[in-house]
Amino acid sequence: MGTAGISRSNARTLLAGLAALAVLAVFGADPARAGEPTLLGCGYDPVHPFVRFLDPLPYTPVPDGGFERGALGWTLSGGARVVSGNEPWMIGGSNDSKSLLLPAGSAATSPPMCVGLVLPIVRFFSQGGGVLATLKVEALYTDTFGKQRSIELLAVLPSGSWQPTLPLLQLSGALNALTLNGFTTQLSFRFTPRGGLFGSGTWQIDDVYVDPWKNI
Repeated sequence: MGTAGISRSNARTLLAGLAALAVLAVFGADPARAGEPTLLGCGYDPVHPFVRFLDPLPYTPVPDGGFERGALGWTLSGGARVVSGNEPWMIGGSNDSKSLLLPAGSAATSPPMCVGLVLPIVRFFSQGGGVLATLKVEALYTDTFGKQRSIELLAVLPSGSWQPTLPLLQLSGALNALTLNGFTTQLSFRFTPRGGLFGSGTWQIDDVYVDPWKNI
């Protein structure tokens, strides 16, 4: 009886320890990694803008991803432009008042930014689109031969009001490790309305963030 009781006690202690380690792994891994961003050479300070949407991942904003500086550094075409009107949660700041309008036939490409292995998670706010239309999102990079390539991420579905997108992952393929400079590479992100049953409609996006430490 004594030996069995000790064994059960030891087992309970071991299970409690394993449970504690599991909790630390889930809730501590990303912040710990984010707290040492120089490990990946990017030097970002992590923020957690989507916690209210049950997303605890550490993010960093895309350069002028809130469009408050007029899409500074972005490449806009086909009528894409900064307009008045902000996503209602104001996660970029209580004084924010701008967003990016993407009409049919337009495209917008963010400035290049440093990210870690292998491809980051992208998340932002959007509204608009047409029936069966989507917003195409791509990660752009330059391969070792100097050729620009793209990886398509999970498409954004239309919405009649502002909504946070799902965390956008890549649909297929993988970033070629030969393009990496140590543990980092430079990526831009391109946003393009894609036609549906009645065309692509008009989109607005705001507060674009990236989890640059995420490996997928």
